[in-house]
Amino acid sequence: MGTDWVPAAVRDLTGPAELDGLIRVHAHLSHALGRTLRTDPPEKIGHDTALRRWQDADARLRALLLLDTDAGGAHPSHRVAVIGANRLFPPEWRQAAWTTLSPAQLTGWSSRWRHWYASITAGRFRHYLARLRTWDTCRDLTEFQADLAATAHAAAARTNAWARKPAFLHARHLVRALPPPPTVPAPGPPPAAPADDRPVPGQRADEEAVARHLVLLEHSAREFSRTVPGPYKRALRLSPASDVEADPWLEGFFDWLAPVVRARRALYLWA
Repeated sequence: MGTDWVPAAVRDLTGPAELDGLIRVHAHLSHALGRTLRTDPPEKIGHDTALRRWQDADARLRALLLLDTDAGGAHPSHRVAVIGANRLFPPEWRQAAWTTLSPAQLTGWSSRWRHWYASITAGRFRHYLARLRTWDTCRDLTEFQADLAATAHAAAARTNAWARKPAFLHARHLVRALPPPPTVPAPGPPPAAPADDRPVPGQRADEEAVARHLVLLEHSAREFSRTVPGPYKRALRLSPASDVEADPWLEGFFDWLAPVVRARRALYLWA
């Protein structure tokens, strides 16, 4: 099933504190086991220990819930990535999605997600979204450059004729000579209202630094790829900067979610 949300009713006589406590432990251990796409460093814990603790927490959590899959309900599951890996949302909100959500938590988050999506597709929060895009792009560049450097190192070890040609040696040098990607701060908390959306000091400089590094990285990758066979070729592909467009997958998720929220159900993290 992957990492999904499954609608679930909370069994009678379940205390909110008990449920919330188990939810936190369950999410924490799911992350420690690598079952979610959160990007914050997980606690260092042995796999076997984490798995035993997760199995215990999962059994205790499911004992408090009646999953729609158990009851033959009509609601299918839905991928958590629709929020947790969706770059339309602030990083903190993506991280927070990788968990079970109690009915009260789900009501709050559902309203927040919908309001944010309606606002940004209406053209609001442009300064914040620019910072968000710069931050996401910088992370993409960092990941791509690490892969390009590792690929160039692996290619240099080959004894094929192409690996001895001057063009390849020059391209490999370009990759090795790349400066590290710029350091860009996280975009910060999203504005509470459109009137609060303002540029922050250094925002324009960060955008320009990332744009300059993008040009260098694209050039190095292009030159390198011209000199190596298919398995070693690398191309940096980023979505072009543009106005926020409608997200059909997200809108479908909102349609799926509406009856779950109305029924005061939870969303169980099936990880």
